[in-house]
Amino acid sequence: MLKLKIDGLSCSIKSKEILKDITVSFQQGEMAAVLGRNGAGKTTFIRCIADLIPHQGSIVLEEDGKKLDRSSIAYLPQLEKITSSLTTFETILLGLTKKLSWKVSEAQLAKVSQVIRELKLDTFANTSVRSLSG
Repeated sequence: MLKLKIDGLSCSIKSKEILKDITVSFQQGEMAAVLGRNGAGKTTFIRCIADLIPHQGSIVLEEDGKKLDRSSIAYLPQLEKITSSLTTFETILLGLTKKLSWKVSEAQLAKVSQVIRELKLDTFANTSVRSLSG
């Protein structure tokens, strides 16, 4: 079972405290939401989890008790304007960029297909992401 454990997460940007001492855990099969008004720190929270900005505290991703590398977490922000002609399938494939090379393996293609099935995106797999809503 996949688990994400966050303990004592704090983050400051330009000397402004954005997040302070957040402790929470999530596990596979649960539904969770990060809610708050504009500027409350929702995006900062997600970016800390993805290890994109400096922070304090512990963030651990584990599967069946085994700690996973933080590169297993990907961050895909919602963009105001998409100029890419990539399909939904190709965009999800880019989520594997730390492992992706010029040659895409069968395992990577299978993983993307699995994600598309799990998220019930089959009808959008070959659709340009530019044509989808946010």
